Amino acid sequence: MQTIQTYLINFLPQLEQLGIALLKAALILIVGYYFSQFIGNKVRKAIAKKDEILAKFIAQVIFVLSLVVMIVAALGTIGVQTNSIIAVLGTAGVAIALGLKDSLSSVASGIILIVLRPFKRGDLIEVSGLTGNVESINLFTTILQLNDGKLAIIPNSNMATANIINTTFNEQRRIELIIGVGYESDIEAVKKIITEVINSTPEIDLNKSFFIGLTELGASSLNFTLRFWVKLEYGIIDSQSKVLESIKINLDKNGIEIPYNKLDINITKAV
Repeated sequence: MQTIQTYLINFLPQLEQLGIALLKAALILIVGYYFSQFIGNKVRKAIAKKDEILAKFIAQVIFVLSLVVMIVAALGTIGVQTNSIIAVLGTAGVAIALGLKDSLSSVASGIILIVLRPFKRGDLIEVSGLTGNVESINLFTTILQLNDGKLAIIPNSNMATANIINTTFNEQRRIELIIGVGYESDIEAVKKIITEVINSTPEIDLNKSFFIGLTELGASSLNFTLRFWVKLEYGIIDSQSKVLESIKINLDKNGIEIPYNKLDINITKAV
């Protein structure tokens, strides 16, 4: 009985110290978590005024690094040797890096995308058969909002090695249309009608030259190629549709046929 009492007398102070240390560690972790969020949000808001994608990426990096520092500090509070922790983390880091080489490759690729800036938030890009607006570049993935409303989440490593077409890099886009008319049509009259449509369409940028010319003698039509530039603010599909509608209406008014494919069949009577 005396031995148990002596043990408790000697153990209780140590238990009390351990409890206080655990409480301190818990407070460090809780405060550290919210502090990491606070710092990350402050950095994001400060940088977002110039570049929202860069701001979000840096905020995520700062949050993760701050959290790691707080965890190490909490472990040090309960008596764990931080030097040993750092050494273990270094060793574990090598093993984790080998096991997560694809994920770490995505992180490195994300940094490359941020530095090289092939696109920014809101840009309409084409990559790996997908077309969508850039939402964000995260630590591991790039998020695209596709034209049909779907969300595409693409690993940064794939983005860094893919052929990317940024369709909104310039303020204008060139549209190319093929207009087919009947063989009996007057070439100059067709060109004049299309030119009038071009000049009367406000969405077309007339500061850039346009092209209208006969480029193919088709199987059942004379095919004219039309190239012109449109400002992105007017919408590519809307502008293209407006031009096509105007051309069709004006060709009909002037009696110029837009033919469809025809097949002549000759029937001979067997002797």
